Amino acid sequence: MMPNRSNILKAFSLLAVATLGSGVVTAQAPSRGSIAVFPMIYDQSGTDTSRAKAADALAEIFTKGGFKLVKPADPLKSWRGMGFRVPTMARPATVEQLVSFGRAVGVRYVCTASVTFHTRSIWVNLGPKTISSCHMNVTIVDTRTGAVTYEAEGDGRSDEKSDKLKVAAALLVTPLVTAVSGGPKTPQETRAAQIAASVALEKFVVVE
Repeated sequence: MMPNRSNILKAFSLLAVATLGSGVVTAQAPSRGSIAVFPMIYDQSGTDTSRAKAADALAEIFTKGGFKLVKPADPLKSWRGMGFRVPTMARPATVEQLVSFGRAVGVRYVCTASVTFHTRSIWVNLGPKTISSCHMNVTIVDTRTGAVTYEAEGDGRSDEKSDKLKVAAALLVTPLVTAVSGGPKTPQETRAAQIAASVALEKFVVVE
C-alpha cells in the first residue's frame, strides 16, 4: 500500500529533527548533490524584498531536502565572464548556458526560475484587503548529463487556504510570512512566493 501525500509531507517535515533524550538535535539529511540557484528572472512586478525572498524560499527548500546549496561569490560576474547576456523573461537562459555555468562553479545542479507577482486590493465587508499572487516557473539542469532534469510551475496566493499551505509548511525552513489583511504588499508577495516555490519544487525534493 503506497503512502498517501499527507504522510509523505509529514515525514519530510520531520526529516531534519531527531529526538535524543529530553533534547532536540538537528540531524543532517543525506546529501543529494550540490545545487546553485541562479539566475532568478523577474518582470517589473514585485518589490525588491519580495523578489529576494522568492530566491530565499527556493534555497531553503533545497537545503531542507538534502541538497548542498552553493552560493558563488558573484554569480552575475561569473555569468557575464562566460560571455552570456543577462537573462530576461523574453530571453531566458538556455540549457547549454546553465550547464556551463554549473560546471564552472562546481555544482551538480543549477536551478533557474522566473517569477511574476500580481498584487491588488479588494473590498471585503467594511474594509480593503490586499491579496498577492505569485507565479513561478522552475527549471533544473543536471551538469553531469547536460540536460534538463526537472521543470515545473507553481502558483501561490497570500490568502491561500488549500493543501498548498501544508506543502509549504513541510518544505520551508522558516515559517510562512504572516500577511496582514489590508497591509503593505511586500509581506503578501513574500507569502505568495513561498507557497509558489513549495508547489513548484514539491515533486523534485519529496521522494516517495
